[in-house]
Amino acid sequence: MCRARHEVPPHGRRCPCHDDPQRRTLANIRQRLGRNDRACRAANEAGDWDALDHYVALLDRDIAGLRRLTEQAGSDPHEAPAAAASPPLRRAEQYTPELTWKLTDDELMAEFIHLHGDPAAQEQIVATLEWREDLARTRDAEIASWQAQKVAEQRARAAAEQAEIDASPLTNPARRPGRNLTAEQACREEYNCYVYTSYLQAEQDCRGHLLNHEGTVAGVDPESLFSGASARARKYASEELRTWWGRHGRITFAEWKFSAMGRESDRQAARTAKAQSLGEMTA
Repeated sequence: MCRARHEVPPHGRRCPCHDDPQRRTLANIRQRLGRNDRACRAANEAGDWDALDHYVALLDRDIAGLRRLTEQAGSDPHEAPAAAASPPLRRAEQYTPELTWKLTDDELMAEFIHLHGDPAAQEQIVATLEWREDLARTRDAEIASWQAQKVAEQRARAAAEQAEIDASPLTNPARRPGRNLTAEQACREEYNCYVYTSYLQAEQDCRGHLLNHEGTVAGVDPESLFSGASARARKYASEELRTWWGRHGRITFAEWKFSAMGRESDRQAARTAKAQSLGEMTA
């Protein structure tokens, strides 16, 4: 019988497992086996299959530990093992990002539910899922940055090509010396050409859906929405056209004139037009 150390011998004699940690480990495993076996039977009778799976896993772990200890101790299971038993592997180590790359997020969440008796493993699953979310956000940001850079490069090339075309008298009638146009007249003619070209391109890209129901009923000319006040364009433009402007821009004459001529007197008019824009216009 196990007694406290302060009790007078021989009644104070202690069990061998108190002085031998290896035997104490073996005794603890046997106690857990009995406890988990009873829990398995109770879960089976109650029909609680999640709990049954949990306790069966614990039984398998303890049986493996008992087998390892008894093999080290020899044929006699009561004999103390020659070396200390290796600590059981922690389940949390199985759910690191490196070891779970084949598992989906849903599969990890299913594992999380079954590990209600192992909070360390659950915390590792949460950390792995958060690591995946951070990685996905970083990857999406890199893709978005790359796409924005490509779009900016394409627009810059298109603007350079258009500027070269606009500056040539062969391709831009407004630049021909024989017409004797003032700077503002030439600017207006170039803007009208830009508006008409934008209208044709938008009509093709939007497949003719340039007006909303209110604009159709009112008999609005779709081309007229590509210049003038943005409030009118907002009122009558279709959703497809608004999206098209968001991608290609919608420039008023005030913005065009300031961009082309660079006069300080046109700066405020360009700022006002920009402030009243659809929120999708590009100067």
